[in-house]
Amino acid sequence: MLAPRGIRAALLGVAAVGCAVCSIAATARAQEHVQEDVVTPIDMSVGRSLPLTVSAPITKVAVANPDIADVVVISTVELVINARAPGETDAIIWQEGGARKHYRLTVKSTSEHKQIIVSIKFAEVDRNVLRTISTSAQYEDANNLVGTNNFSTGVTNPISIASGEFISVLTNFDTQKLLGLLQAQEQKGRSRTLAEPTVMAGNKEPADFLAGGEVPIPVVQTGGSAATSGGAPVTIAYKEYGVKLHFVAEILSDTLIQLQLTPEVSTLDYTNAITLSGFKIPALSTRKVQSTVDVRRGESLILSGMFNDSWSKDKTGIPLLMNIPILGDLFSSTQWQHNQTELLVVVTPIVIDPLSPRPQDILQLRPDTTLPARDAIKHLLPPVRPQGTPPPR
Repeated sequence: MLAPRGIRAALLGVAAVGCAVCSIAATARAQEHVQEDVVTPIDMSVGRSLPLTVSAPITKVAVANPDIADVVVISTVELVINARAPGETDAIIWQEGGARKHYRLTVKSTSEHKQIIVSIKFAEVDRNVLRTISTSAQYEDANNLVGTNNFSTGVTNPISIASGEFISVLTNFDTQKLLGLLQAQEQKGRSRTLAEPTVMAGNKEPADFLAGGEVPIPVVQTGGSAATSGGAPVTIAYKEYGVKLHFVAEILSDTLIQLQLTPEVSTLDYTNAITLSGFKIPALSTRKVQSTVDVRRGESLILSGMFNDSWSKDKTGIPLLMNIPILGDLFSSTQWQHNQTELLVVVTPIVIDPLSPRPQDILQLRPDTTLPARDAIKHLLPPVRPQGTPPPR
């Protein structure tokens, strides 16, 4: 039999062993609990795949919701995660040796929280051509002085050629009494930028831009007692004119954007104006196009071919003589004016994420480190004491 002291020692030993076993079990449970809490987040877009490589052979894979994302095992240490639909799900991978990995998959739509910046340039190419061909002649003898065009006032030697023409030919035809002048010139226009807006809108949301104004148009109301008595009321409606744009952009994928564009350029045309109830209402000369196109992100689309074309011809000369066939050109001057402008629209869409904008999309503002009002009230403030100086008594 054991003595009471021996029984007490044996009981203490058994208790120590039991505590050690409990400590080991608690440590194992704590490690298991820590391992379960290690979750790796992964963000993906619909239709994208992500390959992963693990350190040990894969024994088992589980996905909480395969409709959102599924996992395909390629080899013993390689797998691919495929994003199918927007949402969240978990994927757990078991490996040899008891290790496992836990992934929290967040699948987003390609257009979720995205906005579209459309940079547009309206340019008008002026193709105006002005051609001027004019002839002048002077005949002078002892009793007569006859001149045409530039010589109509009677120019005597020395001859002063009119400025402004690109080419001038002056000759006396090897005679003493006849003098001729030929002038020719051609002028061409150039292009100019009408507007260059940058408009931002949400996915599938409309946006509008107008650089111009509104012209008031009187509208005669019909019907009612006033119209029956002969005094129909007149109301004012406003019609927009200038450089206008309406668009709706939709993000189709990470690289493709669909644009519904309606650019328009209009000007007031007083030549075709009408008068209504004492009001002169100008017409609108409009160039407009409507199109739906697919554009890659960051690439530019050019819409062109919208022409405004007009011709005019002015002929001046000596009455009767200017109408003589062939020889009439010697007694006249002709000016052709060709007014032609072409509208070009250059569109560049850019997709941005407002939660993580690009550096070039952030406006850098320097903080105001000055106090503008200090100088105005400086004489009212107490003097600044150096640090550590006791206040005056």
